[in-house]
Amino acid sequence: MIERLRHFLNRSYNTLSRTIFVKLLLLLLIPNLLLVFVIQQLTDRQVEQKASEIQNTLVGLEHAVNREVSSLFGVVTTLTNQLIIEPEVQRILLYSWREGRGSHPGATPTPDAELRKLQMLYDNQAAMLSLLSRYRLVWTNIYSLAIVDTQGNIYLSTAQNYQIYPQDLAASRLLKAASNDPLPWSIDDALTKNENMITISRKIYGTTMPQQVIGHVIINLSLNEIQNSFDTYNYFGKMVFGMYNASGNGRMVYDGRRFSAEEENVPLFAESGEIQQGVPFRNASWNMIVRQMEGPSALGARNYLFVGLDDRYIREQTKAISDSLKYGYAVFLAMALGISLWGATVMSRRIGRVLKAMRQFGQEQWGTRIVLKGSDEISIMGNTFNSMASHIEELLRDVAAEQNLKRLFELRVLEYQINPHFLYNTLDTIHWLALDSERPQISRMVEGLSKLFRIILSKGNETIALREEFEMVRIYLDIHKIRLEDRFDYELRLQPEAQEHKISKIVLQPLVENALLHGIRRLRTKGLITVSGEMDGDYIVLTVADNGMGMPEEKLDRQRRLIDSDVWSEEAMGGSGYGMKNVDSRLKLMFGERYRMDIESGGEVPGTRVTIRIRVDG
Repeated sequence: MIERLRHFLNRSYNTLSRTIFVKLLLLLLIPNLLLVFVIQQLTDRQVEQKASEIQNTLVGLEHAVNREVSSLFGVVTTLTNQLIIEPEVQRILLYSWREGRGSHPGATPTPDAELRKLQMLYDNQAAMLSLLSRYRLVWTNIYSLAIVDTQGNIYLSTAQNYQIYPQDLAASRLLKAASNDPLPWSIDDALTKNENMITISRKIYGTTMPQQVIGHVIINLSLNEIQNSFDTYNYFGKMVFGMYNASGNGRMVYDGRRFSAEEENVPLFAESGEIQQGVPFRNASWNMIVRQMEGPSALGARNYLFVGLDDRYIREQTKAISDSLKYGYAVFLAMALGISLWGATVMSRRIGRVLKAMRQFGQEQWGTRIVLKGSDEISIMGNTFNSMASHIEELLRDVAAEQNLKRLFELRVLEYQINPHFLYNTLDTIHWLALDSERPQISRMVEGLSKLFRIILSKGNETIALREEFEMVRIYLDIHKIRLEDRFDYELRLQPEAQEHKISKIVLQPLVENALLHGIRRLRTKGLITVSGEMDGDYIVLTVADNGMGMPEEKLDRQRRLIDSDVWSEEAMGGSGYGMKNVDSRLKLMFGERYRMDIESGGEVPGTRVTIRIRVDG
């Protein structure tokens, strides 16, 4: 076997290059040595995760059971609080208590007295039965409800074949509970009798004699809700929960099969609420958590809940995880040795194809691509190279297009570059010539145009106040009113609070120009352009509206797409939407996400409305 392996290694060494063979040995040895450490770490981590899962399950189970038990005792507390102050209950129990104190041993009652006593007992039984039945029907989870007076008379309401006998009262531990135990309970008391049932009793004191016990309430309730809640969280099937009373009267344990009253001492813990490991219980070691029952302080302080999971289950799960990881490692190591040695014969050839393609692409042989079958790392590297090459070629095309667009912008800039001083002097000369020639309209247009250019240039500033922007719009509209012979009116409204806010130059003028060219000029009636600026909370709202012809749906959609797009094209620069796109782009550069432009046209309101919203920070 060793000779065959040596022969295979020699043949591989002679077939492959020395460098690849050495790297292959390193690839085989180093990762597998590291893998031993990783497997150990994974095993420890899985054990920790399992312990955390167990802890979370124990806590969840404890909360669920605590909630159900607290609800059960809450029902009993609420019911008995109402029942023991019922006037009829107090009357009957006080009557019985007084009868017991007033009777004399050895005295023989008269027949009439005996008859009256029997009649009173019968009436009391009927009245109490009606009252208890009403309460039991209201609280549907109650199996039976009974009251026992000091004479041993039993008043019982039950839906099943359940009876309480005098010997049951004599044998009951609950009726002998200490006075400081508000709600003694048991699942194996003489009054319980049925499985999956808990019996709870409470002393009844006279309302006029708060220190005198005049009877007991005895309630039997089903444990099905608690059982269902436990079964819902008992994922492992190796869990138990229990409850015990600090007085020692109540004690029960449920292991997923049945409820039982444990005779051995239930383990107590140094700190309640903490998970304790290695707790001896039922001749085994358990992970357990114990908490006081939720509810009123007097009641919760006397009852404790505990849940636990068998340590043997934890050890079995840990061993299963460790064994599966070790077996997987052995299989993986054998496969890695075989596959790595076999794959080395094709690795160098596939890598060589990738290197060749990279050299060709580096020599600007555009269109070079790698075709490799499979889905291994080399194929991924080849596909990544192909994707990168496609992106590079696309970027080169984009750069060329951007250069063309840049040249187009430069040409546009050169077209509009005019010496400001020459322009002002020329306009001033035209203004005075128009005055000398008594042409006031020409004078007003030239004077307005001069002011317009001064605001636009604004001494090289990129931003101006809104009042200056509105002044520029007013001058622009006055010039066009002269030009179009008063074919339209305009309204400018700017709130004083918004006047000094800064904004990019020439924002509203392109929108007003669109309103004139595409809305007002085609009207046969007199048009109206409204430009407004106001504060709306933290926003400046600018609106340019007209009552013109409006925009067709197709053109409106195209304009909205152009605004939403970040791409400039030569077609967009020369089209009718250039002005609006220019405004949108400049405002996005200045305000970013704080800015939004909306376009509305058609519908119930004629014309077109462009709304600009800019959030003011600070």
